[in-house]
Amino acid sequence: MRLLKGILITLGGLTLFAALLAAAVFPFLGRLMESGDAPKEADAIVLLGGNPVRAIYGAELYKKGFAPTLYVSRVEFIPHQDLPALGLRFTREEEYVQQALALKGVPREAVHLYGNGVVSTVEEAEALRGALPSPPRTLLLVTGPFHCRRAKLVFSRVFPESEILACPDPREALAERWWKDRRSALLVLLETAKTAHYLLGGAFRSSDPPGRPGR
Repeated sequence: MRLLKGILITLGGLTLFAALLAAAVFPFLGRLMESGDAPKEADAIVLLGGNPVRAIYGAELYKKGFAPTLYVSRVEFIPHQDLPALGLRFTREEEYVQQALALKGVPREAVHLYGNGVVSTVEEAEALRGALPSPPRTLLLVTGPFHCRRAKLVFSRVFPESEILACPDPREALAERWWKDRRSALLVLLETAKTAHYLLGGAFRSSDPPGRPGR
């Protein structure tokens, strides 16, 4: 009986400690999640899918001479099956990216598309590995600051011989009080879940059943 009481007291103390720790860390979770590297000269700039606005920052890096070429992934594209029948045209994400790069002064010959309907960072890294003629010395990944840590981890595993730099697009920064901002709160929760999923050995793939989350 005394042993059981001791176990219960210990478990209660650990639970209280975990709750206090979570409460203390919670306001800073957004800041802890955001990370990134300063850009430097590289073999290529890789615009990760998920937000076409990254093309603007990618173009800035290209025009500053950080790399001679940009790689853009062809991400999954599934328009609602009933809407095309009405004559509506949907634009793929990579088309928006190419148009933005062109408007920012990046020559078409410097832009390379790769992959086919990739749904996750893992598939982007694997598809790029197959598209490149040889492993690069250095890659610059352009993505959101909240995604930099996981993106760097994924690409470093797929390109162990390369230096991977994850360069955060400042336009995607989280709100300071992220829990009060709908967009930031959603990004923090999703990225936390996706990071845990990846560290536990999971990876979203285009061969998975429909209805899966992505990126």
